[in-house]
Amino acid sequence: MLHGFTGSPDSFAELEVPGPAVAPALGGHLAEPASDDFLSEVERLAALMPNATELFGYSLGGRLALGLLSRYPDRFSHAVIVSAHPGLRTQEERIERQIQDGRLARQLRERGLAEFIAAWEVLPLWETQRTLPDTVKARKRKERLTHTAEGLASSLMSVGLGQMPDLRQTLAQTACAVDFLVGAQDEKFVALAEELCCLMPHARLAVAPNAGHDLVLERPEFCSAYLSKGPPR
Repeated sequence: MLHGFTGSPDSFAELEVPGPAVAPALGGHLAEPASDDFLSEVERLAALMPNATELFGYSLGGRLALGLLSRYPDRFSHAVIVSAHPGLRTQEERIERQIQDGRLARQLRERGLAEFIAAWEVLPLWETQRTLPDTVKARKRKERLTHTAEGLASSLMSVGLGQMPDLRQTLAQTACAVDFLVGAQDEKFVALAEELCCLMPHARLAVAPNAGHDLVLERPEFCSAYLSKGPPR
C-alpha cells in the first residue's frame, strides 16, 4: 500500500484492508531517505514486498505502483490504482514539470515545511475537501507536518512527475487485473484513467460521485470496497 506525496502509512487508517498489508514510507517521507530516481524507488519498494501479489497506490504511490506493474508485468494478480498518472509523454513536458517541481523544492527549503503545507492545502486540487469535517482536515494536516522540508524536497526532485518515464507502452503488456479509481470532480485524472483502461487489457474504471483527487481521504469506504473485490473479472 503506497501513499501519496505528503502522506504516510497513516493515510490508510480508515481503509478496511483484507488481511495483512505492507505500507512503507515512500522515499523522502518520515525518516526514509529519498531514492536517487524514480526507477530506484520502484526497485526499493519491490524489495520490501517480495511476496506481495496485490498492490494499492494513491497519487504518487499510484505512480510508483504503475512503475511496479511496468517493471514486473507478471508478478501481481490485482492492483487498485487511485488518481495516478502514467507519465508525461514528451521530454519537453518532463522538463517543464521538473522546473515546476524545482520551484516547489526551493519553496520547501527556503520557507520551511509549515508554510509549504499551508500553501499546499489551498491548491484547487483539494477543493472538494473543504466540506470535510474539521477533525478530518486537522488529522490530515498533522500527518503532513510529520515530514521534513528537506525530505519532501528530495522526494519532488527524485520521484516527481517530471522524473517519471512514460509507462504507457509497457503497461499495455501487463497481465495484472487493475481497478482504476477516480473522483468524478477530478476531471484530469478521470481522463487519464479512461485512457489507461483502453490501453491495459485487464483494467476497469470506477468513478466515485461527488469526490475529488484524494479518494483515500474523502471516500475510504469506496476504496475499501475495491480492495476486496479483485478478480475474477
